[in-house]
Amino acid sequence: MTKILLIEDEDMLRGDIAGWLTFEGYEVLTAADGVEGANAAILDTPDLIICDIMMPRLDGYGVMLHVRANSLTHLTPFIFTTAKVDHDDIRRGMSLGADDYITKPFSRLELLQAVQVQLEKRDAQKREQDLEVESWRLVLEQEHEQRVLKAKMVAMFSHDFRNPLATIMSSISLVRDYADRMDEQRRVAHLNRAEASVRQLIQMLDDMLFLAQADSDNLNLKPESLYVGQFIEQLVEEFKTVYGETHKLFFESHFTDTFMIDPRLLRQIATNLISNAIKYSPPGSKVHVALENDIEHFSLTVKDQGIGIPQSDQSRLFSAFQRGSNVKEKSGTGLGLAIVQQAVDMLGGSVHLESQVGVGTMITVHIPIRLQGNEVDKMIAVD
Repeated sequence: MTKILLIEDEDMLRGDIAGWLTFEGYEVLTAADGVEGANAAILDTPDLIICDIMMPRLDGYGVMLHVRANSLTHLTPFIFTTAKVDHDDIRRGMSLGADDYITKPFSRLELLQAVQVQLEKRDAQKREQDLEVESWRLVLEQEHEQRVLKAKMVAMFSHDFRNPLATIMSSISLVRDYADRMDEQRRVAHLNRAEASVRQLIQMLDDMLFLAQADSDNLNLKPESLYVGQFIEQLVEEFKTVYGETHKLFFESHFTDTFMIDPRLLRQIATNLISNAIKYSPPGSKVHVALENDIEHFSLTVKDQGIGIPQSDQSRLFSAFQRGSNVKEKSGTGLGLAIVQQAVDMLGGSVHLESQVGVGTMITVHIPIRLQGNEVDKMIAVD
């Protein structure tokens, strides 16, 4: 219930006003002079104060100063009532922080309208303050989440950098110190292992750069004319060079045209999908990479015979730092599919995932061709 403090030294008028307000459903506190009223304002913290100006012991201006000086009541709506109509008195009251000024005699309706206006204004100010507080809370919450994510990302990358670095160092040491005891096949195997670790580090650094640019809104489309089929085939060949002894990679393409696309984003999509397929597939298994196109889209599909993704995990894997619950000892940052999703979104495409635990996973990315062409036309026109 809205609480109103009425400070009035005339007993009959105080009773009438209190009756009007009570009848309208307000809780009314009354004070017979300024000192009593100033004390009541601090002790009871009303929602609105109605105060006469000419009173014994402490006039209305003094009450106003007490009210505005207290942190609990400095924003409380304050309405002066007085028989004085001198403009200097009105200006003085307003300059001290009064919200309204009613001259006696006034009607019940005039008073109730003044009260309603000030309460509505107070409620509007409170809503505005609440919205501002909520907006700042969200900003701080998002900033905190960003800091936590960045700290987590740095910690995970720092941890995951150690494994490929250790592999590189051990492979180089073995080749350097024991090359004369190895046959050609074993030397090549160690060199391939070191090269695979280097490529893993390069991809992790590319991922970090991609995320940093995306987070700072510095990641812009830079489309180029590209033979998409040749581009993806070259990536597959790079993976074959490194992983050809452990996995069987197949590439199939029905895409012979060129079109405008950002090669960095396409590389992020393809390398993350292929590396994930290899990482979560057993040695000797097959990884199929296929390209198809129609008039409006081209699609990149990567299919493996790996561990698969539990149905309950599939919806969250395209968010950062999320991994399948069945990856066990497989190392990883949980960023690969999140990067794929973000890159595909920038290209105006979509991602479709099909997976079955113990059977494998197939991920298809659809990229609109016309959208990219239109965007380039716009860029050329602007230039």
